[in-house]
Amino acid sequence: MNNLSNTYVIGDVHGCLFTLKQLIAKLPKDAKLIFVGDLIDKGNFSKEVVSFVMNAGFQCILGNHESLMLEHIEGVLFNGETAKWSTKKHFGGYKTIGDYKDDTNTLKKHIAWMKTLPRYIEIDKFFITHAFALPYYKRRDSSDVHVGLMSNRPSDFEEWGWDWEDGYEDYDVINIYGHAVVDEVNLSCNHVGIDTGCVYGKNLTALSLDTMSVYTQVVDVRDIEIRG
Repeated sequence: MNNLSNTYVIGDVHGCLFTLKQLIAKLPKDAKLIFVGDLIDKGNFSKEVVSFVMNAGFQCILGNHESLMLEHIEGVLFNGETAKWSTKKHFGGYKTIGDYKDDTNTLKKHIAWMKTLPRYIEIDKFFITHAFALPYYKRRDSSDVHVGLMSNRPSDFEEWGWDWEDGYEDYDVINIYGHAVVDEVNLSCNHVGIDTGCVYGKNLTALSLDTMSVYTQVVDVRDIEIRG
C-alpha cells in the first residue's frame, strides 16, 4: 500500500456540517482526510465542523478564515471590538461568533488547535495549501509569502504576478488548494482548485490523491438556510 492510498483532500467546508458528513459517507471507510482550510464562517455550523475535524484527528491547513478568527474573535467577544470579519456579510464571521459566544471552553480549545495548523502539507508530489500557492513554492517556508499561501488566486496575476516565481508552471509538483471557487475541478495542469462553492449553494468536493478521482456532494440546505 502506497502512502497516498485512501487519502483524500477536501475543499472549503465553511460550516457546512451536514454536507461534509454526506460527502465522507461516499468515501471508503477509514479514509485519511486532509482539509484545505476555511472550515468556518458563512455556513451554519462552524463550531461543529471544527470539533468534528479536530476530534477525528484529521489534518487541516490554516485557511484565511481561521487566520481571521484567530486575529479577531477574542477582541470581538470580550472587548467589544469590531472588524470587517465580524461585520461584513461576505466574510461571514458573525455566524462563527454566534456559535461560540456562549461556549468559551470550546472556543479556547479550538483556538489552541487552530494555532497548530500548518500553512501547507506536502505528500509525495502534492503540495497542499489553502490558496493557489504554486507561484510561491520555492519560498513556501518564508514568512514573506504567508499571506499569499492563504489568499492568492490564479486570477490575481495582474495585482500580484510581480511576486510570483518565474517558471512555476513547470514545477514538478501538483498544488491542490481551495479558496478560489471553481465550477468544476480541472485536473489538466499542475495546480488543482477544489473549492466548488458548497456554501454558495453548490458542491463540496473531495479529491483522491491515489487515483485523482473526484467526489462531490451537493450542499444540504440545512447548512446554509437562514435561521432565526
